[in-house]
Amino acid sequence: MRRFAIVLPLAPMAVGERYSVRDWPLHVTVAPVFRTTAGTSVLAHVLGDAARDHPALACTAGAEALFGARHDTPVTLIEPHQGLRELHAWLSKRLAAEFAGRFGYENPHFAGAGFSPHVTATNRGRAVPGQGLALGQLALVDMAPGPGPGRPEVVAVAGLALA
Repeated sequence: MRRFAIVLPLAPMAVGERYSVRDWPLHVTVAPVFRTTAGTSVLAHVLGDAARDHPALACTAGAEALFGARHDTPVTLIEPHQGLRELHAWLSKRLAAEFAGRFGYENPHFAGAGFSPHVTATNRGRAVPGQGLALGQLALVDMAPGPGPGRPEVVAVAGLALA
């Protein structure tokens, strides 16, 4: 099974871009790492449907926190936002229905009721509490692409509908 994630980048990403984990562009993950046997083109179609059915989001960065198994990964939480929760729920439901038996979150406790939207700090910077975030693009990221510089790799992007 292949591993993917779907994110809302704070600045647009382009297909083919690859990043080391520490150098990821700032983003909000809306479908945490999942495993599937579905191909990239089929997942890109789902990404396009999600983008067509959901408007661009204007969110606000909230409090800072520490995530990770050792609570040593700095993040900035996102203030509660109904549209962000709806997008996460839509993606979760659609992926589970479309790829029944061929889809599963790697860490299911980060999805559904456990979904906690945030921006992880990277070498590129961090979101600042109170900062407005314009989220207008979805990106499908292959978390374990083939050989090449950097990992993961953006394999599809789609612009969210205009509000």
